[in-house]
Amino acid sequence: MKRLIPTLLFLVLFLLPAAGLRAETRTADSPDFIRPPYLRTGDTVGLVSPAGKLHKKIDTARIRERIEAWGLHVRFGAFCANREEPYFAGTDRQRADDLQRMIDDPSVKAVIACRGGYGSVRLLPLVDLAGLRENPKWIVGFSDITTLHLVLRRMGIESIHGPMPSGFRIDEKEREPDERDISAESLRQALFGETRRIEAEPHPLNCPGTARGRLAGGNLTVLCAANGTPEALDASTPTILFIEEIGEFAYRIDRMMQSLERNGTLRKVRAILVGHFTKTIGCDKFGVPDAEAVIAPYVRELGIPVIFGVAAGHEDPNLALYMGREVEVRVDGTGACIDFCPAAQSEE
Repeated sequence: MKRLIPTLLFLVLFLLPAAGLRAETRTADSPDFIRPPYLRTGDTVGLVSPAGKLHKKIDTARIRERIEAWGLHVRFGAFCANREEPYFAGTDRQRADDLQRMIDDPSVKAVIACRGGYGSVRLLPLVDLAGLRENPKWIVGFSDITTLHLVLRRMGIESIHGPMPSGFRIDEKEREPDERDISAESLRQALFGETRRIEAEPHPLNCPGTARGRLAGGNLTVLCAANGTPEALDASTPTILFIEEIGEFAYRIDRMMQSLERNGTLRKVRAILVGHFTKTIGCDKFGVPDAEAVIAPYVRELGIPVIFGVAAGHEDPNLALYMGREVEVRVDGTGACIDFCPAAQSEE
Protein backbone atom coordinates (compact mmCIF):
# COMPACT_ATOMS: atom_id res chain seq x y z
CA MET A 1 0.00 0.00 0.00
CA LYS A 2 2.84 2.37 0.87
CA ARG A 3 4.31 1.81 -2.58
CA LEU A 4 1.03 2.81 -4.20
CA ILE A 5 0.80 6.19 -2.49
CA PRO A 6 3.60 7.91 -4.48
CA THR A 7 2.13 6.56 -7.70
CA LEU A 8 -1.33 7.85 -6.86
CA LEU A 9 0.06 11.24 -5.91
CA PHE A 10 1.87 11.44 -9.24
CA LEU A 11 -1.35 10.70 -11.12
CA VAL A 12 -3.32 13.31 -9.21
CA LEU A 13 -0.72 16.08 -9.27
CA PHE A 14 0.67 15.69 -12.77
CA LEU A 15 -1.43 13.60 -15.12
CA LEU A 16 -4.99 14.64 -14.28
CA PRO A 17 -4.58 18.42 -14.71
CA ALA A 18 -2.81 17.92 -18.03
CA ALA A 19 -5.60 15.62 -19.22
CA GLY A 20 -8.40 18.12 -18.73
CA LEU A 21 -8.70 19.31 -22.32
CA ARG A 22 -7.53 16.07 -23.88
CA ALA A 23 -10.21 14.09 -22.06
CA GLU A 24 -12.81 16.34 -23.63
CA THR A 25 -11.35 16.10 -27.12
CA ARG A 26 -11.26 12.31 -26.94
CA THR A 27 -15.05 12.05 -26.79
CA ALA A 28 -15.67 10.67 -30.28
CA ASP A 29 -18.18 12.15 -32.68
CA SER A 30 -21.60 11.80 -31.12
CA PRO A 31 -24.93 11.29 -32.86
CA ASP A 32 -26.36 13.81 -30.38
CA PHE A 33 -24.44 16.97 -31.16
CA ILE A 34 -25.11 19.98 -28.97
CA ARG A 35 -26.42 23.00 -30.83
CA PRO A 36 -25.78 26.33 -29.07
CA PRO A 37 -28.80 28.64 -28.85
CA TYR A 38 -29.16 31.03 -31.74
CA LEU A 39 -28.68 34.68 -30.87
CA ARG A 40 -31.46 37.13 -30.17
CA THR A 41 -31.56 40.90 -30.23
CA GLY A 42 -29.85 42.27 -27.13
CA ASP A 43 -27.44 39.35 -26.70
CA THR A 44 -23.74 39.93 -26.09
CA VAL A 45 -20.93 38.54 -28.23
CA GLY A 46 -17.30 38.35 -27.17
CA LEU A 47 -14.47 39.17 -29.57
CA VAL A 48 -11.04 37.61 -29.08
CA SER A 49 -7.84 37.09 -31.06
CA PRO A 50 -6.67 33.51 -30.39
CA ALA A 51 -3.89 33.69 -32.96
CA GLY A 52 -2.29 36.56 -34.90
CA LYS A 53 -2.53 40.19 -33.89
CA LEU A 54 -4.79 42.63 -35.71
CA HIS A 55 -3.33 44.76 -38.47
CA LYS A 56 -2.79 48.40 -37.49
CA LYS A 57 -5.38 49.50 -40.05
CA ILE A 58 -8.16 47.46 -38.42
CA ASP A 59 -10.56 49.84 -36.70
CA THR A 60 -12.20 48.11 -33.74
CA ALA A 61 -14.73 50.95 -33.51
CA ARG A 62 -15.99 49.99 -36.98
CA ILE A 63 -16.19 46.36 -35.94
CA ARG A 64 -18.26 47.31 -32.91
CA GLU A 65 -20.51 49.50 -35.07
CA ARG A 66 -21.18 46.69 -37.55
CA ILE A 67 -22.06 44.10 -34.92
CA GLU A 68 -24.14 46.52 -32.84
CA ALA A 69 -26.13 47.26 -36.00
CA TRP A 70 -27.26 43.63 -35.78
CA GLY A 71 -28.87 44.43 -32.43
CA LEU A 72 -26.08 42.84 -30.39
CA HIS A 73 -23.76 44.08 -27.66
CA VAL A 74 -20.00 43.71 -28.14
CA ARG A 75 -17.38 42.85 -25.55
CA PHE A 76 -13.73 42.89 -26.62
CA GLY A 77 -11.23 40.65 -24.92
CA ALA A 78 -8.53 42.47 -22.98
CA PHE A 79 -5.87 41.44 -25.51
CA CYS A 80 -8.04 41.33 -28.62
CA ALA A 81 -6.27 44.33 -30.19
CA ASN A 82 -2.91 43.79 -28.46
CA ARG A 83 0.02 44.54 -30.76
CA GLU A 84 2.94 44.29 -28.37
CA GLU A 85 4.08 40.82 -29.45
CA PRO A 86 5.94 40.37 -32.77
CA TYR A 87 3.26 38.08 -34.27
CA PHE A 88 0.65 36.92 -31.78
CA ALA A 89 -2.10 39.04 -30.20
CA GLY A 90 -0.49 38.71 -26.79
CA THR A 91 1.30 35.84 -25.11
CA ASP A 92 -0.18 32.36 -25.18
CA ARG A 93 -1.43 32.84 -21.62
CA GLN A 94 -2.98 36.22 -22.38
CA ARG A 95 -4.80 34.95 -25.45
CA ALA A 96 -5.92 31.81 -23.63
CA ASP A 97 -7.24 33.85 -20.71
CA ASP A 98 -9.21 36.07 -23.10
CA LEU A 99 -10.80 33.02 -24.69
CA GLN A 100 -11.45 31.36 -21.32
CA ARG A 101 -13.15 34.42 -19.86
CA MET A 102 -15.52 34.63 -22.82
CA ILE A 103 -16.33 30.93 -22.58
CA ASP A 104 -16.94 31.11 -18.83
CA ASP A 105 -19.00 34.32 -18.90
CA PRO A 106 -22.70 33.29 -19.00
CA SER A 107 -23.71 36.68 -20.41
CA VAL A 108 -21.64 36.08 -23.58
CA LYS A 109 -23.69 34.08 -26.08
CA ALA A 110 -21.10 33.73 -28.88
CA VAL A 111 -17.32 34.02 -29.10
CA ILE A 112 -16.02 35.39 -32.40
CA ALA A 113 -12.37 35.31 -33.42
CA CYS A 114 -11.31 38.64 -34.90
CA ARG A 115 -8.74 37.05 -37.19
CA GLY A 116 -6.78 33.89 -37.83
CA GLY A 117 -3.16 33.65 -38.92
CA TYR A 118 -1.51 31.09 -36.68
CA GLY A 119 -1.53 30.31 -32.99
CA SER A 120 -4.83 28.79 -31.86
CA VAL A 121 -3.22 25.36 -31.40
CA ARG A 122 -0.84 26.86 -28.81
CA LEU A 123 -3.82 27.62 -26.56
CA LEU A 124 -5.18 24.08 -26.32
CA PRO A 125 -3.13 23.06 -23.23
CA LEU A 126 -4.15 26.32 -21.52
CA VAL A 127 -7.94 26.44 -21.97
CA ASP A 128 -10.75 24.32 -20.56
CA LEU A 129 -13.60 23.99 -23.03
CA ALA A 130 -15.58 21.54 -20.92
CA GLY A 131 -17.98 24.28 -19.83
CA LEU A 132 -19.33 24.49 -23.36
CA ARG A 133 -20.99 21.11 -22.86
CA GLU A 134 -23.18 22.55 -20.09
CA ASN A 135 -23.48 26.11 -21.39
CA PRO A 136 -22.94 25.93 -25.16
CA LYS A 137 -22.29 29.06 -27.18
CA TRP A 138 -21.23 29.61 -30.76
CA ILE A 139 -17.49 29.68 -31.45
CA VAL A 140 -16.91 31.51 -34.73
CA GLY A 141 -14.01 31.85 -37.16
CA PHE A 142 -12.16 30.18 -40.01
CA SER A 143 -8.64 29.56 -41.29
CA ASP A 144 -6.48 28.98 -38.17
CA ILE A 145 -9.67 28.72 -36.09
CA THR A 146 -10.14 25.34 -37.78
CA THR A 147 -8.21 24.03 -34.77
CA LEU A 148 -11.06 25.00 -32.45
CA HIS A 149 -13.67 23.59 -34.82
CA LEU A 150 -11.86 20.24 -34.73
CA VAL A 151 -11.79 20.24 -30.93
CA LEU A 152 -15.48 21.13 -30.73
CA ARG A 153 -16.35 18.37 -33.18
CA ARG A 154 -14.64 15.89 -30.90
CA MET A 155 -16.69 17.30 -28.02
CA GLY A 156 -19.92 17.00 -30.00
CA ILE A 157 -20.66 20.74 -30.18
CA GLU A 158 -21.68 22.65 -33.29
CA SER A 159 -19.71 25.77 -34.28
CA ILE A 160 -19.62 28.31 -37.11
CA HIS A 161 -16.95 28.37 -39.81
CA GLY A 162 -17.43 31.90 -40.97
CA PRO A 163 -16.03 35.36 -41.68
CA MET A 164 -14.14 37.22 -38.96
CA PRO A 165 -14.52 40.94 -38.13
CA SER A 166 -11.02 41.84 -39.29
CA GLY A 167 -12.24 41.01 -42.80
CA PHE A 168 -15.47 43.00 -42.67
CA ARG A 169 -15.63 45.34 -45.65
CA ILE A 170 -15.64 49.11 -45.28
CA ASP A 171 -17.21 51.39 -47.86
CA GLU A 172 -14.13 53.44 -48.75
CA LYS A 173 -16.22 56.34 -50.03
CA GLU A 174 -18.38 56.64 -46.94
CA ARG A 175 -15.78 55.22 -44.51
CA GLU A 176 -18.58 53.21 -42.96
CA PRO A 177 -19.35 49.48 -42.79
CA ASP A 178 -20.38 48.28 -46.24
CA GLU A 179 -23.93 47.01 -45.95
CA ARG A 180 -23.41 45.10 -49.21
CA ASP A 181 -20.87 42.87 -47.43
CA ILE A 182 -22.35 39.45 -48.24
CA SER A 183 -19.86 37.66 -45.98
CA ALA A 184 -20.71 39.70 -42.89
CA GLU A 185 -24.42 39.33 -43.58
CA SER A 186 -23.94 35.57 -43.89
CA LEU A 187 -22.39 35.51 -40.42
CA ARG A 188 -25.30 37.48 -39.00
CA GLN A 189 -27.76 35.05 -40.55
CA ALA A 190 -25.91 32.05 -39.15
CA LEU A 191 -25.74 33.51 -35.65
CA PHE A 192 -29.48 34.20 -35.67
CA GLY A 193 -30.34 30.78 -37.09
CA GLU A 194 -31.46 31.98 -40.50
CA THR A 195 -29.10 29.89 -42.63
CA ARG A 196 -30.82 26.92 -44.24
CA ARG A 197 -29.11 26.25 -47.57
CA ILE A 198 -26.02 27.13 -49.58
CA GLU A 199 -26.06 26.71 -53.34
CA ALA A 200 -23.21 26.43 -55.85
CA GLU A 201 -23.07 26.90 -59.60
CA PRO A 202 -22.30 23.95 -61.90
CA HIS A 203 -18.59 23.18 -62.07
CA PRO A 204 -16.83 20.96 -64.62
CA LEU A 205 -15.01 19.06 -61.87
CA ASN A 206 -18.12 18.32 -59.79
CA CYS A 207 -19.04 14.70 -59.09
CA PRO A 208 -22.80 14.02 -59.01
CA GLY A 209 -24.69 12.32 -56.24
CA THR A 210 -26.46 12.74 -52.92
CA ALA A 211 -25.04 12.25 -49.44
CA ARG A 212 -25.75 13.04 -45.83
CA GLY A 213 -23.41 13.48 -42.88
CA ARG A 214 -22.00 15.94 -40.36
CA LEU A 215 -19.98 18.80 -41.76
CA ALA A 216 -16.32 18.89 -40.73
CA GLY A 217 -12.99 20.30 -41.84
CA GLY A 218 -11.87 23.81 -42.72
CA ASN A 219 -8.42 25.00 -43.63
CA LEU A 220 -6.52 22.21 -45.36
CA THR A 221 -3.15 22.97 -43.76
CA VAL A 222 -4.59 23.06 -40.24
CA LEU A 223 -6.63 19.94 -40.92
CA CYS A 224 -3.55 17.98 -42.00
CA ALA A 225 -1.42 19.40 -39.19
CA ALA A 226 -3.91 17.86 -36.74
CA ASN A 227 -3.24 14.34 -38.02
CA GLY A 228 -1.90 12.22 -35.18
CA THR A 229 -3.11 14.62 -32.46
CA PRO A 230 -6.16 14.38 -30.16
CA GLU A 231 -7.91 16.89 -32.44
CA ALA A 232 -7.47 14.86 -35.64
CA LEU A 233 -10.58 14.55 -37.78
CA ASP A 234 -12.44 11.33 -37.06
CA ALA A 235 -14.52 10.39 -40.11
CA SER A 236 -15.66 7.03 -38.76
CA THR A 237 -19.22 8.38 -38.54
CA PRO A 238 -21.02 9.86 -41.61
CA THR A 239 -18.96 12.93 -42.47
CA ILE A 240 -19.07 15.64 -45.13
CA LEU A 241 -15.58 17.11 -45.58
CA PHE A 242 -15.05 20.80 -46.36
CA ILE A 243 -11.61 22.16 -47.34
CA GLU A 244 -10.23 25.59 -48.25
CA GLU A 245 -6.78 27.18 -48.43
CA ILE A 246 -4.80 30.36 -49.12
CA GLY A 247 -1.29 31.14 -50.27
CA GLU A 248 -0.06 27.55 -50.53
CA PHE A 249 2.22 26.05 -53.15
CA ALA A 250 0.55 23.64 -55.54
CA TYR A 251 2.94 20.84 -54.57
CA ARG A 252 2.09 21.32 -50.88
CA ILE A 253 -1.60 21.02 -51.65
CA ASP A 254 -0.79 17.79 -53.47
CA ARG A 255 1.18 16.58 -50.45
CA MET A 256 -1.72 17.34 -48.13
CA MET A 257 -4.15 15.52 -50.40
CA GLN A 258 -1.73 12.59 -50.32
CA SER A 259 -1.94 12.71 -46.52
CA LEU A 260 -5.75 12.62 -46.55
CA GLU A 261 -5.71 9.78 -49.03
CA ARG A 262 -3.09 7.71 -47.23
CA ASN A 263 -4.62 8.10 -43.76
CA GLY A 264 -7.98 6.91 -45.11
CA THR A 265 -9.94 10.13 -44.65
CA LEU A 266 -10.92 10.49 -48.31
CA ARG A 267 -12.21 6.91 -48.43
CA LYS A 268 -14.33 7.40 -45.32
CA VAL A 269 -16.13 10.67 -46.01
CA ARG A 270 -19.55 10.72 -47.69
CA ALA A 271 -18.99 13.89 -49.75
CA ILE A 272 -16.39 16.62 -50.26
CA LEU A 273 -16.93 20.37 -50.49
CA VAL A 274 -14.09 22.35 -52.05
CA GLY A 275 -14.13 26.01 -51.06
CA HIS A 276 -11.88 28.88 -52.07
CA PHE A 277 -8.29 27.95 -52.86
CA THR A 278 -6.87 31.45 -52.96
CA LYS A 279 -3.54 32.70 -54.35
CA THR A 280 -2.11 29.24 -54.97
CA ILE A 281 1.60 29.47 -55.79
CA GLY A 282 3.61 27.54 -58.37
CA CYS A 283 0.81 26.06 -60.46
CA ASP A 284 2.77 26.49 -63.70
CA LYS A 285 5.81 24.78 -62.25
CA PHE A 286 3.63 21.92 -61.00
CA GLY A 287 1.94 21.63 -64.39
CA VAL A 288 -1.63 22.53 -63.37
CA PRO A 289 -3.87 25.52 -64.12
CA ASP A 290 -5.08 25.91 -60.53
CA ALA A 291 -5.42 24.23 -57.14
CA GLU A 292 -8.68 22.56 -58.15
CA ALA A 293 -6.78 20.60 -60.79
CA VAL A 294 -4.51 19.28 -58.04
CA ILE A 295 -7.46 18.14 -55.94
CA ALA A 296 -9.62 16.65 -58.71
CA PRO A 297 -7.68 13.39 -59.30
CA TYR A 298 -7.90 12.52 -55.61
CA VAL A 299 -11.68 12.84 -55.42
CA ARG A 300 -12.80 11.82 -58.92
CA GLU A 301 -12.68 8.06 -58.36
CA LEU A 302 -14.18 8.01 -54.86
CA GLY A 303 -17.73 7.55 -56.10
CA ILE A 304 -19.08 10.26 -53.78
CA PRO A 305 -20.59 13.70 -54.42
CA VAL A 306 -17.99 16.45 -54.77
CA ILE A 307 -18.76 20.16 -55.04
CA PHE A 308 -16.14 22.57 -56.36
CA GLY A 309 -16.63 26.31 -56.00
CA VAL A 310 -18.28 26.41 -52.58
CA ALA A 311 -18.27 30.09 -51.61
CA ALA A 312 -16.38 29.78 -48.33
CA GLY A 313 -12.78 30.54 -47.45
CA HIS A 314 -10.36 33.41 -47.99
CA GLU A 315 -12.35 35.26 -50.65
CA ASP A 316 -15.64 37.12 -50.92
CA PRO A 317 -18.18 35.87 -50.46
CA ASN A 318 -17.12 33.80 -47.47
CA LEU A 319 -20.38 32.17 -46.44
CA ALA A 320 -20.86 30.90 -42.91
CA LEU A 321 -21.12 27.12 -42.44
CA TYR A 322 -22.46 25.23 -39.43
CA MET A 323 -19.68 22.81 -38.51
CA GLY A 324 -20.88 19.63 -36.81
CA ARG A 325 -24.34 20.12 -38.34
CA GLU A 326 -25.88 17.27 -40.27
CA VAL A 327 -26.13 18.36 -43.89
CA GLU A 328 -27.52 16.89 -47.07
CA VAL A 329 -25.50 17.40 -50.24
CA ARG A 330 -26.97 17.14 -53.73
CA VAL A 331 -24.97 17.54 -56.94
CA ASP A 332 -26.16 17.26 -60.55
CA GLY A 333 -25.70 18.97 -63.88
CA THR A 334 -27.69 22.02 -62.84
CA GLY A 335 -25.51 22.80 -59.84
CA ALA A 336 -25.29 21.80 -56.21
CA CYS A 337 -26.80 22.59 -52.85
CA ILE A 338 -25.95 22.01 -49.21
CA ASP A 339 -28.97 21.80 -46.92
CA PHE A 340 -28.44 22.24 -43.20
CA CYS A 341 -30.73 19.66 -41.70
CA PRO A 342 -32.95 20.72 -38.79
CA ALA A 343 -32.41 19.03 -35.46
CA ALA A 344 -34.60 16.09 -34.52
CA GLN A 345 -36.09 18.25 -31.78
CA SER A 346 -37.80 21.55 -32.54
CA GLU A 347 -35.56 24.49 -33.42
CA GLU A 348 -34.98 27.26 -30.92
